[in-house]
Amino acid sequence: MSLLRFYMIALFSLLVLLPVQSEAATDAVSFIKRELLNGLPWDKGSVEIDEVETPGLDPAQYDSLRLDLPRRITSPGRISFSLELRSKGREAKTIWGRARVRVFTEAVVALKALKGRTKIAASDLNVARVELEEARDAFSTIEDAVGQVVLRPIAAGSVLQKDYVRPEVIVKRGERVAIRVESGNIMIRSAGVASEDGYRGGTVAVKTASGKEVLGTVAGPGEIIINF
Repeated sequence: MSLLRFYMIALFSLLVLLPVQSEAATDAVSFIKRELLNGLPWDKGSVEIDEVETPGLDPAQYDSLRLDLPRRITSPGRISFSLELRSKGREAKTIWGRARVRVFTEAVVALKALKGRTKIAASDLNVARVELEEARDAFSTIEDAVGQVVLRPIAAGSVLQKDYVRPEVIVKRGERVAIRVESGNIMIRSAGVASEDGYRGGTVAVKTASGKEVLGTVAGPGEIIINF
């Protein structure tokens, strides 16, 4: 056999074998992703698995695979798993691999840049699919965020975190307010002075005309309700 013919045969063999190995490796990754999804606590539609690493995995060394998770997965991120490689006529072999798990959910994001002290309107916001970690302390509905006041500048596209905003102040410290005292079917109206800033539904201290300080609920601009 000539040297040229030998190289041609070798090259042809390589071209035939490589796609088979590549396909087997792809099948292994698909198997790993599928098995991981079955073992995770989140809805499958909200999970993405990538960066699968399986050092030492040779498609020629196994006929079947079995995946095991060493512990219960409770948070996204890098996870480890074991793969048992089984092949007829060979002793089973175990290797370790890693993958990245990403979990997504819906959260409110800023449609445009928002300046500090801006009162948020519905047109300023949108709901988008974001990673769970970003949404841990974020608004989940636009309705809950509308009317809030921005504490610091927020970039367009940023997830709207609850500590980025505060409720709108509708009762200011030192402001004269109308007090409505309610107890069963009895209602008494009087006046007082707010001892602190307050927002709708919040609790504030109010000094009555007699000089006594009591706690009440902000019902609206300049209006406090006290229940007994």
